[in-house]
Amino acid sequence: MPRVRVRFAPSPTGYLHIGGVRTALFNYLFAKSQGGEFCLRIEDTDRERSRPEFETEILRSMEWLDLRCDGTIVRQSERFEKYRAVSEVLVEQGKAVVSTEKGGRAIVYKIPSTRIKFPDLVHGDIEFDTATLGDIVLIKSDGSPAYNFACVVDDHDMQITHVIRGDDHISNTPKQILLYQALDYLVPQFGHLPLIVGQDGAPLSKRHGNVSLRAYQEEGFLPEALLNYLALLGWSSGDDREIFSPDELIQKFSMQGVNSKSACFDNEKLRWLNGEHLRALADPVYQTRLAAFLKEFSNFEALPDKNSVFKAATLFKERIKTFKEVVDQADYFFKSIPVFDPAAVKKYWKDEKVKEHLEKLCRDLGGSGFGDPAALEKITRDAAAGLGVSAGALIHPLRVALTGRSVSPGIFELMSALGKERVIERIKYATQHFVDLREKLCA
Repeated sequence: MPRVRVRFAPSPTGYLHIGGVRTALFNYLFAKSQGGEFCLRIEDTDRERSRPEFETEILRSMEWLDLRCDGTIVRQSERFEKYRAVSEVLVEQGKAVVSTEKGGRAIVYKIPSTRIKFPDLVHGDIEFDTATLGDIVLIKSDGSPAYNFACVVDDHDMQITHVIRGDDHISNTPKQILLYQALDYLVPQFGHLPLIVGQDGAPLSKRHGNVSLRAYQEEGFLPEALLNYLALLGWSSGDDREIFSPDELIQKFSMQGVNSKSACFDNEKLRWLNGEHLRALADPVYQTRLAAFLKEFSNFEALPDKNSVFKAATLFKERIKTFKEVVDQADYFFKSIPVFDPAAVKKYWKDEKVKEHLEKLCRDLGGSGFGDPAALEKITRDAAAGLGVSAGALIHPLRVALTGRSVSPGIFELMSALGKERVIERIKYATQHFVDLREKLCA
């Protein structure tokens, strides 16, 4: 048996679609599970819609996903002469004819009347009557190759043994088989994956939410979590297990586990799974990857020093499902002054004495270090006792002063992460603008 070789063949006419990612993943898992090779082909024959920036984005996305191809990348735009040469052979053999319609020289393969039957790795035997297909254009009148013809020539030259792609290509398969046979090429095995659909049962599209891989990167999903979830769309390991590492997916994957029915995309399930992968990261890895996300995708006025980011990141590890939720929940950490929530100000700053309480705490904190959250807690509780109020009567207004919100991770751990300078600065800002903020936000 020849060594397994598969290919992923995106067109650079837009960002990589989440359905395309799953196709790439299934090809990759099948190849690696069989000790084979995963190849990449850029199908850029559409001269009007293909863009270099989209190809760059596809390659960057594949690298981010760690779906690395074996060998060199094949680009169809560099193979036009090869397609024309092969098509001329079919003309010479009388299997194709030249058409001069539309002012150009097109080449068309005349389909014989027969039945095509092939064993699909997912659906079982599939059969077509060629009378329903119509003739196959090989070379268009503008000199560019037609999709079905270019695929066959490329797959032969790339020594592809298995073609794994979406169900929407099933109707192309009998045409391609006819061309393989006409060219005396070895026909690869075909497997057609069930389409991904939304909750309404319609094919996944923009109206269901994010569909491009770029959008999931911007949301702060982990590539390994996204691949884990996509592997479960249409494939089962044979048990109830749902969380896999990339290496475990390779070990478990088989085409026998691919379901022939459409797979429903559930964004909440993906978010849950991503949260599980986030929490499984060792803290140093988690911190480093969050810092990289913030650097690329956040637009904060300035990021604090690395140690502060790492401290803050750890505070939110158990509370988030994506990295973007750190941005949403902890925007106050990355701003010089927090945005104050009117409801929080109205609830916890309604007593005019809060200003005096915060001023007292600010003085008490001035002579302390901020490395130990327990020490900060003692100072705060002692200050509350000295003021004759409960600890909560001081802690809740303090949280609003530091975050602008009524909810946050542990306030003393947060103070340590923010650092002394920023905590003191925020308390002073709150006390100096106490009256104005109350009047403005509580009107």
